[in-house]
Amino acid sequence: MSAGALLRDTLRFHWRPLSAAAGLSVVGALLSLGQPLVVNHLIESISAGTGTASLTTWIAGLVLLVIGAAVVDAGAQLLVTRTAESAIRRLRSTIVLRVLRLPMRVLDRQRSGDLVTRVGSDATLVREMFTGGLVDVFGGLLLFVGAIAAMVWIDPVMLAIVLGIGGTAVIVVIAASAKIQTLTLQAQNAVGDLSAQLDRAISAVRTIRAANAEQRVGADMDAMADRAYYRGVRIARIEAMIGPVSGLTLQVAFLAVLGIGGMRVATGAISVADLVSFILFLFLIAAPLGQAFSAITTVRAALGAFERIHATVSLPLEGEQDPPHPAGCTHELGPRNEISAHAVGFAYEPGRPVLTDVSFSIADGSTTAIVGPSGSGKSTLLALLERFYDPDSGVLSIDGTDITSVSRQQLRTRIGYVEQQPPALAGTVRENLLLGAPAATDEECASVLAAVRLTDRFDAAEGLDTQLGERGVNLSGGQRQRLALARTLLADPGILLLDEPTASVDSLTEEVIQDAIARHSHNRTTVIVAHRLSTVTAADQILVLADGQIEAAGTHTELLETSSLYRDLADRQLLT
Repeated sequence: MSAGALLRDTLRFHWRPLSAAAGLSVVGALLSLGQPLVVNHLIESISAGTGTASLTTWIAGLVLLVIGAAVVDAGAQLLVTRTAESAIRRLRSTIVLRVLRLPMRVLDRQRSGDLVTRVGSDATLVREMFTGGLVDVFGGLLLFVGAIAAMVWIDPVMLAIVLGIGGTAVIVVIAASAKIQTLTLQAQNAVGDLSAQLDRAISAVRTIRAANAEQRVGADMDAMADRAYYRGVRIARIEAMIGPVSGLTLQVAFLAVLGIGGMRVATGAISVADLVSFILFLFLIAAPLGQAFSAITTVRAALGAFERIHATVSLPLEGEQDPPHPAGCTHELGPRNEISAHAVGFAYEPGRPVLTDVSFSIADGSTTAIVGPSGSGKSTLLALLERFYDPDSGVLSIDGTDITSVSRQQLRTRIGYVEQQPPALAGTVRENLLLGAPAATDEECASVLAAVRLTDRFDAAEGLDTQLGERGVNLSGGQRQRLALARTLLADPGILLLDEPTASVDSLTEEVIQDAIARHSHNRTTVIVAHRLSTVTAADQILVLADGQIEAAGTHTELLETSSLYRDLADRQLLT
C-alpha cells in the first residue's frame, strides 16, 4: 500500500461523517448563493419604491439565509473536526500496534524517538488536512460554479476579467505548493532525527553528565534542530505566500470590478443592483478559492506525513514472513518442558554467524546454566527460545515439537523470560507485575514480592500502588532485577529463561535472587545465563559456549576435569 493508498483508505474508512459534512457544506453553499439574489431583489424593491412589507420580507429572508448558512457551516466544521480526531486516533493506534508487533530484526534498525514522532507530529498533520478545507471543497465547488453561473448571467465581460485575475493566482499557488510534500517529508524526517537523539540523550543523561559531554551532545542536537528549523522555514515561506496571494487576488478583482462595473452602470449596460450582486458573488467565490488553496497545501503536507507513516505500517509484522509449516506438524506444544537443539545456526547479519551447529538437550524440570566468554552467543540462544528471532538453520524443540511450528503466543505463555537488564515500566508496582498475568490478585502479587524479598520496599502506604517513575528510576538495579523476576514468577511459566539475573547486583541481593530461583525452579525447566560461579554450581547441567558453539557440557565437577575453558572461567570466579 502506497502513501496515497493509505490516504485513500483513511478517507474511505470515514466516508459516512465526511459525506455528511460534505452534504452540509453543499447546503451552506446553496444558502450562500441565495444571499446576493435576495440583495438584488432588495435593491430593486428600494429603487422601485415598493412598500415596507415587501422590504421587510426581503430583509427577513436575507437574515434567515445568513443565519442558516452560519449554523450549517458550524455543523459541518464540528463533523470535520470530530472525524479528524477519529482519523488520528485510528492512525496512531495502527502505528502503535504495528510497532509492538514488528520483528526484532526490524526493531533493531529503528530509532524509538523517530517512531514516537510518527505517532505524534506526523499524525497531527492529518488533522490539518481534514480541517484545512478538504471537505469544504465539495460545497466550495458548488458555490464557485453557482456564483460563476450567476456572474455570467449578470455580466460576462466583468466575469472574464475576474477569471483572468483568479486564473493567474491559481497557477502561482499550484506551482509554489508543488514542493510542499517533499519539504514536509524532509522536515518530519529532521524532527524524527531530533526526537531520536533526544530520546537517546535522556536515556543516557547520567552517562552524559559524568563524561562532561552536555555541551557536545547539546551541540549535536542543536545542529539537528537547525535542520528541522530551516526545512520548516522553507515550508512557512510557501504557506506565507499563498495567503497573501489569495487576498491580493480578491482585492485586485474587487477594484477591477468596481472600476469597470461603475463605467458599465454609467453606460446603462447593467444596473446598480446587478453591480452589487456581482460584487457579492465575487466575494462568495473568494471563499472556495481560498479553501482550494488551503486544501492543496494541507493535502500535500499530509501526503509527506503519510509517506513516513506508510513506511512504518507497511513493515512486515512478526510472523508474516515465516516459512510455511511443514506438513503433519502438530502446531501444539506437548505437556513436557524438555528443550532440545539440533544443529542450530544463527546470524544477526549475513556472513557473521553468532551461533554455529549448536546442539544440546535439557531435561524436563531440570536447571541448566549457560556460561562462556562475552559475545559467545549466550543471550542470543535465549532470544531464539523466545522466538524473538528464528534460527537460520537447525531446529529448537520443546517436548519434541519445533517451536517455529507453534504460535508465538502459545510459546511465550509457556516460557517466562527475564532479560539481562530488565526495565521497570513507568507506572505502579501492580501494573508492572500484572503485565504477564493480568488476572492475578493482590494477594498473589504480594506473594511473589515476598518471594524476591521486595515486600519491605513497597510496604509503605501506597503498597502495590507505589509509582516507580520513568524507566523505574525510583528503584535500584537489583530491585529492578527482582521486580522482573517477580513479574515472571507471577505468570507461572513452565519454562524459566534467566539472562544473567545476578549480573548487576551485590552479593546480598545475589543470594536473595538465587534463593528465589531455587525455590521456584521445582517442576520448572530453568535455563540460566550466568556470569558468576556461585550461580551455576548447583545446576543439573552446564553448557559452555565459545565462539558460537558448544565447547563442553556437564556438571560443575565434570567440567572442572574435562574443559580447560570452564576451569579458566571457574578459576577467575567470573563467568563472562
